[in-house]
Amino acid sequence: MATVVVDPLTRIEGHLRLTAEVSDGVITNAHSSGTMYRGFEQILKGRDPRDASRITQRICGVCPTGHAMTSVNALDDAFGLAEYIPKDALVVRNIVQCLNTIASHATHIYVLWLLDLANPAYKTILETINLKPVWDELVGRFAPISHSIEGKAVPPGSSYLAAIPEKKALQEAIAVFGGKMPIQMTSIVGGVTCTPTVADIGRIASYYVRVMEFVNHYVLGLDALGITSDPLETADKWLELTHDVSKDKAVANVLDILGGLPTDDFSRAAGWSDVALLAAFGSELIGETLLGLPASLKFDTIGGYPVDPTKIGFLSYGVFYAIKEGYDPTSPKGERFITSGFTSGDLKYEEFNHHNVTEHVAHSFYTSGNDLHPWGGETEPVKTTATIKYDDPAAKYSWLKAPRYKQIPCEVGPLARMINAKEPLVTGLAETFLANCYSPANVYTRMLARAQETIILARELKKWVLVDLDSNGKFYTHADLSMAKNSQGVGLWEAPRGALGHWIVTDGASKIANYQPVVPSTWNLCPRDTNGKLGPVELALVGSKVGPVGNVLSTLGAIPLSKENENPTGIFHVGRSFDPCIACAVHTIDMNTNKKYELRIL
Repeated sequence: MATVVVDPLTRIEGHLRLTAEVSDGVITNAHSSGTMYRGFEQILKGRDPRDASRITQRICGVCPTGHAMTSVNALDDAFGLAEYIPKDALVVRNIVQCLNTIASHATHIYVLWLLDLANPAYKTILETINLKPVWDELVGRFAPISHSIEGKAVPPGSSYLAAIPEKKALQEAIAVFGGKMPIQMTSIVGGVTCTPTVADIGRIASYYVRVMEFVNHYVLGLDALGITSDPLETADKWLELTHDVSKDKAVANVLDILGGLPTDDFSRAAGWSDVALLAAFGSELIGETLLGLPASLKFDTIGGYPVDPTKIGFLSYGVFYAIKEGYDPTSPKGERFITSGFTSGDLKYEEFNHHNVTEHVAHSFYTSGNDLHPWGGETEPVKTTATIKYDDPAAKYSWLKAPRYKQIPCEVGPLARMINAKEPLVTGLAETFLANCYSPANVYTRMLARAQETIILARELKKWVLVDLDSNGKFYTHADLSMAKNSQGVGLWEAPRGALGHWIVTDGASKIANYQPVVPSTWNLCPRDTNGKLGPVELALVGSKVGPVGNVLSTLGAIPLSKENENPTGIFHVGRSFDPCIACAVHTIDMNTNKKYELRIL
């Protein structure tokens, strides 16, 4: 038995430590430790509630928009205004959030995760089985800046380099309505601060065309397939095949596309887009069993769960307002463009109710607040360093709390959203994996769900900008501080990484008495709870291969088993597949002076 510690897990946002116990190359136990304290709950106490939508954006510099939207949802509820928010204000909020989600997904896929495929271990393995052309494509597309293999510098990948300016363009697009980015300024209780002009709408549209050119050529390769070269048609054409059809037809259409690609030329010009490479060579079931490819990277065999509805669920709060006046802050089924819901580990859906959310702290560095709903939540950190033991999963070992839905750990994020929304391609793939004795959730389905959601949102963004938004509309309903006296509100939304909730309680002076955010990475990367149930990433690590040999073909012996622990790609792939976001601002308190210090990373 060996212990492998990855601390910190790189290419994520914040500070995460993953510890795995490994036997014969397989992870037998794991624990996840968030290694930094935030303190936003204390920072917000006693403040004007209208400050919350500004302060909480500092929780995350990658997806501050999600916190802004969640916070104003909680404030709309606390001020009693949710049903009166003007339609066009909600459309603006949708557009800003959508741009941020697409930017976040693009960043994760191209700048944080796909770089794993340029790991030198895969060079050895793929060349051993005469798939050097596939390796050449992987490293030629996804290698990062300042990368080297066997002591030789490797040029940055073509897709990697092309994605970076598109991320910048999306940030600029957010600033058109948001004023700036990160930390946009437009979302406030009662609506938004901007009144978009026809020129503003045109600028957003121009950014859209530019980004969709990248999607067409690099992500989906529809130009090489002869489907379309028009960036405005990209999302429509792809979704006609994979989303606007039954789940069986969606999976069949993707298999037809992949099966029609040449196996003697893996270039982009031959139709092997970035998604095609991942979809075909990322899965043992899809690539080897169904397509007959000689090997795969077997991402569908790692990062999964036991099919046991008591051990894991998939949770979504719902996101993007329906195009109408006002909204229901509790986000019942069908209220949002991507609907809310809870789906069990065996893929059985039920409607969502936020009262079923509680947080545990038995293994978290907090002194009280066990199994409480966030309206009554407590966030009191331990006071001594002796209590902080990252290496002892039987004690407290993480700054993250352990959220539960009906006492069940839940994965949140693109995969959970697509499963709860019954998106045809992702649902069809999940059911195909389940029917073939694979976990429906795994590294492979997480990554494809993120890509598919990006295209779905791209199509809807075009509609929100060009059809639904009226520059002559109404964008604000007056909010007076007295409306928030002795009140409470819930903000239910989805950040790019998953279910994001803010719960606020105010006092008789209309000031914040309690404010509890429960963020996506708290769900995904949490420690064990009072009942000993593992958090999602802990559960996903158990049973996964630790190194690259097991992820490809262990019988080849391309890499000695003894070397697996030195290059734990399994831990990298599984951990990063959740797109961890531990923090972007580090807050500490000097216990002698109570002076607050802030190091902000934007």
